[in-house]
Amino acid sequence: MDFKVKKIKKDVKKTKGYKKLANYFGAKRVWIIIFLAFVAFVLLAVSAFLKTGSLGNVTRNILVKSTLKADKFGHTNILFLGIAGATEQGGHLSDSIMIASINPKVPSVSLLSLPRDLFVSSEVGDRKINEVYAAAQHKYGLEKGLEITKKSVAEFTGIDIHYASVINFKVFSNLIDDLGGIKVFVRKDIEDPFYPDANYGYQTFVIRAGMQELNGDMALKYARSRKMSSDYDRAQRQQDILLAIKEKAQSLNLLSDYDKLKDFYTTFKKNINTDLGAIEIVALAKIGIDIQYKNVISTVLNDDPTQKGGFLYVPAREFYGGQFTLLPKNLTDTQKFMELTLMNPDILLENAQISILNGSKIPGEAGKLANRLRRFGFHIIEVGNFKTEKPVFLSYFYDYSNNKMAGTREFLENFLNIKIAQITPEMKINKNLNTQGLIDLQIILGLN
Repeated sequence: MDFKVKKIKKDVKKTKGYKKLANYFGAKRVWIIIFLAFVAFVLLAVSAFLKTGSLGNVTRNILVKSTLKADKFGHTNILFLGIAGATEQGGHLSDSIMIASINPKVPSVSLLSLPRDLFVSSEVGDRKINEVYAAAQHKYGLEKGLEITKKSVAEFTGIDIHYASVINFKVFSNLIDDLGGIKVFVRKDIEDPFYPDANYGYQTFVIRAGMQELNGDMALKYARSRKMSSDYDRAQRQQDILLAIKEKAQSLNLLSDYDKLKDFYTTFKKNINTDLGAIEIVALAKIGIDIQYKNVISTVLNDDPTQKGGFLYVPAREFYGGQFTLLPKNLTDTQKFMELTLMNPDILLENAQISILNGSKIPGEAGKLANRLRRFGFHIIEVGNFKTEKPVFLSYFYDYSNNKMAGTREFLENFLNIKIAQITPEMKINKNLNTQGLIDLQIILGLN
């Protein structure tokens, strides 16, 4: 798809079934992230056990045969869509879109949430990403709807999408109620007067800081509330809910409670559309059980250029039928960020302290590169000028970390096409360089 701004005609016939409800259901944006994925990993596994009252032998036999599709990194990538449900108006609009990349070797999961207003290409036309599944399943059916949506997301991200699950909001609150509620530490007070009610209006949602015991309805509101906080705050709240669900499920020893598992499976069967088979589900359950909270990494693709993931911008509405849409400023950088976040999160976890000094004599170059790397999630602690009489011709950088930041160093070498320079004893006394022991990697920008 060509992401240059282009004017499109507004087709009333095509849009009225989905877009006239977009404003209302936009208020129902729900970043239902890994807590649902994790619960699905563990609890959907019961589908393989329903025909027997004994879990032990069946579990072992299926686990031996469990296989998952994977990409060149060895990751299994799953697309999760959160919808209101078929009984709601506009109930197939995907107002929560998330990719989970599972690395079974660690095990870990990296998450990337895509905004619903992102404009993408698809087999059902160029449109907002949250409309692709609704339009595709309406035209071709549920199974084909999943396939078309997976293909559209894969083409935009440049990442293989192996499986997809469409999750009804109702499943979330029902599961927490079936667990008997969860305990969550609320980090700060929330007073949201714009939480949507069932009558196209608003209600006030209030929750106080401290340890709280939440039922399904309160937990869903805690995850959904958006008017008084940022996407990053919501991502943190949802991760907290994930941990609470995992702890509660473990405390109840669910995998040995056959009746409880049957109840969970009934809930999932009614509220989830997925192309994951029983074998894949069991394999994911096995991985999900071992995922620790510290190995859950999440981020949001957004339009704030000062933040991690801020690679999008808002084009003029007149070019998109009056709609608010989001496009990537630079598709190459955007796809590289998504690959870094999902496939190589260990690089960002190195948290390298990076200095950027401008030796090109061209004003502002160090600041531009600093902003660019910050959007990728790198930690830039110094931006300045390199003291030199003549402009530096070729960019280079120094590694002061004793090879502890090998992942970051390799990424910068390849992405920026710069080489590492040897640090000599004479260089160490140069005031341009790292004399305080605070810097891991220092980039010297040249004319190239």
